[in-house]
Amino acid sequence: MSQKTKKRIPILTSNFATLVAGNGYYVDKTSFIHKMEGLNFPNLFLLRPRRFGKSLHLSMLEYYYGIQHRVRFEELFGEYYIGKPENITPLRNSYYILKFNFSGIKTDDVNEIFKHFTAEIRGAVDLFIKEYNVVSESDREEIYSSNDANTILRNFLFKIRGSDPGVKIYLLIDEYDHFTNELFAFNTELFKEIVSRNGWVRKFYEVIKQFMGEGIIDRFFATGVTPVTLDSMTSGFNVAQNITLDNKFHEMAGFTENELIDMIKATTYEEGRFDLDAVVADMRLWYNGSRFSPDAKDKLYNPQMVITFLSNFSNNFTYPREMADINVTSDYTKIGKILQFLPKDEFNAIIEDVFTNEEIQEGLTLQYNLERPYSKTDAVSLLFYNGLLTIEKAVFELVTYQIPNYVIKQLYWEFLRYLYERDNSFMYDNKEIGLLVQELAFDGKIDKLIKYAQKVMGTISFRDLENFRESNLKMIFMTIIMGTNAFYTTSELETHKGYLDLLIRKTELNPGGHEYLLELKYLKKADKKDYNEIRRKGIEQITNYRNSLTVTKLTKLHAYLILFSGKFEVEVFEVE
Repeated sequence: MSQKTKKRIPILTSNFATLVAGNGYYVDKTSFIHKMEGLNFPNLFLLRPRRFGKSLHLSMLEYYYGIQHRVRFEELFGEYYIGKPENITPLRNSYYILKFNFSGIKTDDVNEIFKHFTAEIRGAVDLFIKEYNVVSESDREEIYSSNDANTILRNFLFKIRGSDPGVKIYLLIDEYDHFTNELFAFNTELFKEIVSRNGWVRKFYEVIKQFMGEGIIDRFFATGVTPVTLDSMTSGFNVAQNITLDNKFHEMAGFTENELIDMIKATTYEEGRFDLDAVVADMRLWYNGSRFSPDAKDKLYNPQMVITFLSNFSNNFTYPREMADINVTSDYTKIGKILQFLPKDEFNAIIEDVFTNEEIQEGLTLQYNLERPYSKTDAVSLLFYNGLLTIEKAVFELVTYQIPNYVIKQLYWEFLRYLYERDNSFMYDNKEIGLLVQELAFDGKIDKLIKYAQKVMGTISFRDLENFRESNLKMIFMTIIMGTNAFYTTSELETHKGYLDLLIRKTELNPGGHEYLLELKYLKKADKKDYNEIRRKGIEQITNYRNSLTVTKLTKLHAYLILFSGKFEVEVFEVE
């Protein structure tokens, strides 16, 4: 493909027509229209993490099914799967589109939530009336005679039915649970009050259900993040199918690696300017890794992360200084909100498993029941639904979850650092950390890293030290070095000699040549009598790990055994 015919890297828009009209590259998801229409259920929910392409898919459906967009069909869909004559479905451009977007509803003042919700409903209804000109001025006055969202919606649908019984509505809801998820995190009782029982969110969906039964709302598609809100109102809205875990729809939001490569070739790639395979390999590490169905073959890339990276990379074919999109990494507090309701031991167990082992085995909550105590399985499942964990494999009801990619791994690092600062009244010093990273990168030394680990250890109370373990020591080292884009840090990497503690490899952003293998030991007072034997075995371990590594890109690899005794005593042994 010549430079003249290249597409633009897609802008971060959720409007399908804007993307296409601007010659933006669209990863073709239109084949899923066939799959959606092929289901017995016309009413569907799809849950995916934020910034995963759900809104764009919703917009694509709006332009495909909306009667007002019929004249633009060839312009918008001609080059995509669904635009080919043999693929067009009979339902094309046959619906009146009613669309709600709940992502902007504010929850900072609980007394104003219903007001904002009503404003969204009224605005969407008003847009529908202007778009299709289906009700009279007097009808509009009756529709808006109430300041209650559910009454407005009911009045509106009654008027539609009366004005033209043949009207068929496709109802689209974007981020159906955005504001209720916020409530669930900080005001569970209010969440229960408005969503379950006899609350106004429940009543809203009961209105929709009523007019589905009457045939006015013929199809329904809603996106969101978690099933908590849906499950809480199930008896009030049991007419929709949740296709989140269905393998047929796994790739409906998010990019496969083949889709990513096609996009790079169509927008950015110039032969000889960069190594496509090498760039994709790095992007795989940073942005790939999401699997939402145990049966799915391919893992998915986060679209926003990918597009942000390519937009920066395409300027001069060099990597951006920040590999993570700040709109994603700013969400680390979400981890705390999900875990906050757990007992401390379960809270800590999840953090230790996820952070030091980089995987955790748990069940998957398919339906949330707020009348039951909030469980560890519930919390791990919410981490999964929010994209903070992904399915690696599933054997019967037991799921093995892993961190999807390095960006999300850094998110956990941010959260763990926050916990250390909060619990130990300690602030990490970015300047000191920057200097120790420079030493690691250019000097091949770990002196400053050891001193900083001692500094962090010094903040831990003697009471907490009683239960201190090597896994805690490992987490301290990871909080220090995982925030930098100069190195990738891997924990518990499997070799044929066992699992090594920490492997620290340089990234493409790091011009230095040094990399590190660390074996960490923590000795309590009772262990000191066996110090020599522990040291001997540790040196033997680190030597075996170094010799067994099959990673081909390692450059100047330094291997160290690090033995901490108590809070301050430390000895370091380098294995040549």
